[in-house]
Amino acid sequence: MSKLVKEIITRELAQRYANATNAIWLEMVGVDGITTNSFRRDLRARNMRLEVVKTSLLKRACREGPMARLAERLTGPVALLTGGETAIDAAKLLEEWLPKFPKDAVRIRGALLEGEFLDETRVQDLAKLPGKRELQARRGRVDSVARRSAGRGAALGRERGGLPEGVDRQAGKRRGAAELAQRSRPTGRQQNGQTTAF
Repeated sequence: MSKLVKEIITRELAQRYANATNAIWLEMVGVDGITTNSFRRDLRARNMRLEVVKTSLLKRACREGPMARLAERLTGPVALLTGGETAIDAAKLLEEWLPKFPKDAVRIRGALLEGEFLDETRVQDLAKLPGKRELQARRGRVDSVARRSAGRGAALGRERGGLPEGVDRQAGKRRGAAELAQRSRPTGRQQNGQTTAF
């Protein structure tokens, strides 16, 4: 490859991965074309991309920026899986596809998750984490419960002094009854049916 071609490819890679904060580094050796095409088709359907890249060019292109932590560790054949909402989605897809590849043909070497490098074992744990959509669904359920609870609280009434309005109203009635009873009591001491004033 000529120096000019290498520079062009390096610039293109630098532009492509300038804002990438999530990627999975794979080593793919011995996967047939039909399986690879099916895998790439599934990736495209999920807004992901698999790209086999020359290691030295990728290292040069990603020296700076968010991919630098991954690029400095690259060795051997490099296939980068990028795209999707997060690296968790890509890891889940890989877990689904690994049994379809020939044995030992695909090896997960590492990943970049939100700018942090993860080694092979930690990447495998990614697939067990809930994805962004799952977390949003959980949050939606929590928000729904919170809204229903707030609606029930509003039915009880506004809070005054730490007590709901209905409870506060009952306390007011009791205070009013106590004051009325106090006023209706005779002042002074009763002796033999007669009230003596003080």
